[in-house]
Amino acid sequence: MRLAVFAAVVTIAAAAPQIAAARDCRNPVNQNDMNTCAEDEYKATDAKLNAIYKKLLPQFPDSDRALLRNAQRAWLGFRDAECKFRNAGNEGGSIWPMVHFGCMTGLTRARIRQLEAAMNCQEGDLSCNQPQSARDAAD
Repeated sequence: MRLAVFAAVVTIAAAAPQIAAARDCRNPVNQNDMNTCAEDEYKATDAKLNAIYKKLLPQFPDSDRALLRNAQRAWLGFRDAECKFRNAGNEGGSIWPMVHFGCMTGLTRARIRQLEAAMNCQEGDLSCNQPQSARDAAD
């Protein structure tokens, strides 16, 4: 009996990557696929955000770097709390992961646009803190 259970577990574990690879996120067929695809999309978007943040951070002097770090930490707290609030009505339901990760992806994309704008401040835009490299070029 133990051998049969072990064999079943090994077979399922071996098939898991093939099952995941067969998922078509352009046309998910069930809620589990929709949830997993939404999570995958969020993870990719979050990775892009982290890459942009890591590229932007060293471009500022230390004092501004600390401000950006604090702003990013506060923004992360806002994003997480906002998505929890927006999705409170779905708590415990099968749709919760899809709606949650959709919210996280949308807000993360908006933050990416904000950080990209900070990397490309237009001269004379006093509402945009220019990276040090842009300040040096203006002098």
